[in-house]
Amino acid sequence: MKKILAITLVVILSLAVPMTAMAAPIDTEALVGGSGSAPYVCAKFETPDHDPLLDGTQIEPVAGGTRLVKFYVVVGDPNGLDDISAVYVKVYHPLPDGSFKFQLDAVRASWTLIPYTGMIDMDGDCVGETLVPDALDDLDAQGRITYGFDPVRGAAMDLGKLKYDLEEGKQLLVELVGEMDYCQPSGNYRVEAIAVDQGGKASTLENLFFYISIVALRCDFAKINWGSVNVCQWNVLYGDEDMTTPTKPTVHNIGNDPAKLELHFTDMLGANYLKKISDFDASMLGGHIELSACTPQIITDAAGAPINLPPCTPTQIDFSVHPPTGTPEDIYTGTMTITIKHLVDP
Repeated sequence: MKKILAITLVVILSLAVPMTAMAAPIDTEALVGGSGSAPYVCAKFETPDHDPLLDGTQIEPVAGGTRLVKFYVVVGDPNGLDDISAVYVKVYHPLPDGSFKFQLDAVRASWTLIPYTGMIDMDGDCVGETLVPDALDDLDAQGRITYGFDPVRGAAMDLGKLKYDLEEGKQLLVELVGEMDYCQPSGNYRVEAIAVDQGGKASTLENLFFYISIVALRCDFAKINWGSVNVCQWNVLYGDEDMTTPTKPTVHNIGNDPAKLELHFTDMLGANYLKKISDFDASMLGGHIELSACTPQIITDAAGAPINLPPCTPTQIDFSVHPPTGTPEDIYTGTMTITIKHLVDP
């Protein structure tokens, strides 16, 4: 019995050894290259443009929303246009971050081609309103087309060659559609356009577009109502960070850059005794200011520096009112103007 037991234990142990090897990671590798010449990107550009007085493409965010951006890529292939299988666009954040943001894919079976007799959407409203040759003239004049190298000619591409080749069907104009959220920071976004052929060979052309800096304000309150207040005391109306509670004030910077808030109270006048309340204050993110009526002020910290209202984040704001001694019983009303400005003045 002892010998049989010993043999059984040996068998169990020897079976257990290879079980651990089944979970080991195994590396894989393959080289995709194909044969023949690679395709090439002749030119690329983006729409819309919100500052035509400047060269290049400047795109303005939609406050609190998304901006539709269209990427146009012109591609060719020495082996013939039928050899092109896909066009990709990769977008990267501005430096110093430079990280990858998103990728758009245009695969041959479902890509969007714009013929030379077609229209280009110049203002990003999803409607093509400018004929391709006219659009290319305007884009070139504004410095918005980035040209590549044409290996067939052995020369750099330019507007004349580009229009000729598109009209003669020697190149393809591919449209890809993406979105930029209002929270994305301002700066130069790097765009890679990549053409790939049936064998996997690829080529790339890069350019930049500028995402404009904006600040914009959304409030969840249309009225500041302290209700019943005490004379010679600071009466506080506390806010919160919920944009659905209008009795608890919240402010939201729906732009893409840090901002500061300026407040401007008027006197609150009584309905019956023609007395007034002129002293107010406001608090936000650790900053606190006392305001006199008719004097606009920026909300600042103890050192006098403007409080940073960050983008994309609903933020609590508190308001106080101070009726002076001798204020008679009455209903007092006035107005407050709240203005958002860039944290650093442009």
